[in-house]
Formats: sequence, C-alpha cells, structure tokens
Amino acid sequence: MDHERHSPQHAGALKQWRLPLNLGIELTKPGIIFGNLTSVLGGYLLASAGHTVSVAHLSAALLGTALIIACGCVINNCVDRDIDRRMVRTCHRALAIRAVSLPVALSYASVLGVLGFVLLWRGTNPLACALAAFGLVVYAGLYTCLMKRRSHWGTLVGSLSGAMPPVVGYCAVTNRFDATALMLIVVFCCWQMPHSHAITVMRHEDFRAAGLPTLTLRQARREISAYMLAFLASAATLAWVANLNLSYPLVVIGLGGYWLYLALQQVNASTSKAWARRLFVVSILLIMALNVSLALNGVLPSLSTFATSR
Repeated sequence: MDHERHSPQHAGALKQWRLPLNLGIELTKPGIIFGNLTSVLGGYLLASAGHTVSVAHLSAALLGTALIIACGCVINNCVDRDIDRRMVRTCHRALAIRAVSLPVALSYASVLGVLGFVLLWRGTNPLACALAAFGLVVYAGLYTCLMKRRSHWGTLVGSLSGAMPPVVGYCAVTNRFDATALMLIVVFCCWQMPHSHAITVMRHEDFRAAGLPTLTLRQARREISAYMLAFLASAATLAWVANLNLSYPLVVIGLGGYWLYLALQQVNASTSKAWARRLFVVSILLIMALNVSLALNGVLPSLSTFATSR
C-alpha cells in the first residue's frame, strides 16, 4: 500500500472524526467534572473507611455522577448561549458560535443524563441516584433557567448543586442520609459561595456585559467573609459529627484560616482582581486538600482516638 498517497485522506478523515469529539468534550466542561469527581471520591472513601472498596461500585458512582454533571453542563451551555456570546471568556464556546445546533446539544445532554442515572441506580443505590437528580434539577433548572439572570442570590441556590457530589459519593456507600451527609452539604455550600463570588469579582466586566446581576466590591467582600466564617464553623461541626482524622483540622485551620486572612485584607478597585484571583486559587487548593483529608479517614487516626490516647 502506498501510505504517502493515502495519508492526506486519512488525515482529513481523522480531522472530521476529532472535531465532533472535541466539541462533545468541550460542551461537558471537563474541568468542572474533574473538580466535582474529587469531591465524589472524598465522600465515597469517607463512608468506606475501614471497609473494602469495590472497584465496580466505585466506578459506577464516579462515572454515573460524571455523566449527570456533564448533562447539566451541556444544558447550561444551551440556556446560556446568548450570554456566552457577550462575554470574552465564553464567546468561543460551541453553542455561542453555533458550531453545534441546539437540538443536537439537547439530545446529547439527554443521552448523558439517562446513562448517568442508569449507572447510579443499577451500580449504587436509588438514594445516590435521587441526590444526583436533585443536584441536576437545582443546577439546570432553578439556577440556570430561573435564578442566574435575576438575582445574585441565584449563586446560593446553585451552591446546593455544587454540594451534591460528595453527598452522592457518601450515600452511594451508606445508602442513608444522616448527619454527616447533611453537614457535607452545609460545608460545601459555604465553600462554594466565596469561591463563586471571587469569580464574579475577577470577571466583573464580563458579567456586566452579559447583563448578569453583580455585587459591588464592598458587598462581595462582606459576603465572602461571612460565608468563610460559616465554612469554618460548619467544617468544625463536620469534624465532630463524622469523627474525622488528624489531617482534617490541619487543612481547615491552615488553608481555611489563610483563606479568611486573604479575604480580610484591604482591597480597592485597582487591586480587586488580583485579590479575587488569590482567593480563587486558595479556594481550589482548600477543597482539593479537604477531599484528600476526607478520603484518608480510614487510613489516619481519628481525632477521638488521638484524644483518648492522650
């Protein structure tokens, strides 16, 4: 076979195959999926502490949740395509530039959602599936379709969906909604708010250009500080309720305290973006470290064990 002769045709076929794949991946917002899967894993391993983990069961929890999150992200792209066209950060998205039609994108979201729910229902339990459904309804329905364009309080509503991944992972193992599951929701909601408000300050011009509700810098600082204090208080309660390990207070006090210290620094209009970017970066480091700490609960000694040994 003359490979030189056919290589351009093969290259063209490869490009035609890769373009839809790339668009399909882009529509699902893989960065958001990856970040949320670390929370699913943290909640799952927290509940599995001291027990053997089934690879098939864990895979069903992770993949099922990932597909449902992907479904929500595609729906978000469909609803927000007009907003995305007005923002520098998002104007290149597939639906914004009409690289994908709305019916195709909605069909894609439906397939992702059905596959995700089937995996969670058959591979874990109905409770985990119901919690994931609740998160999807809140994100794609209440937040994206109803609240996002009308009030900055939509961020608080949306934070409920952001708090579902660790609870889905936890309840996939326990098959019950208990005090630990409730505190996971509170902790992750309180984390989500300063994280989201930092993004709003960083992208203030984009949000205004899109006609989205925004906070003044003073309002943003006040809410960020308040929710950080709520995060620290709820994180301490979670440590007591779930009898967490020794690494957990180090993460919460160390990174959480530094996060609050940054929030309380003096800031003005000229330094607000740099300030918000630091808050955003530390928030990512904090939630990743928190998830790792939750995952290590069956490996490291608990706080109560340490107190008893003393």
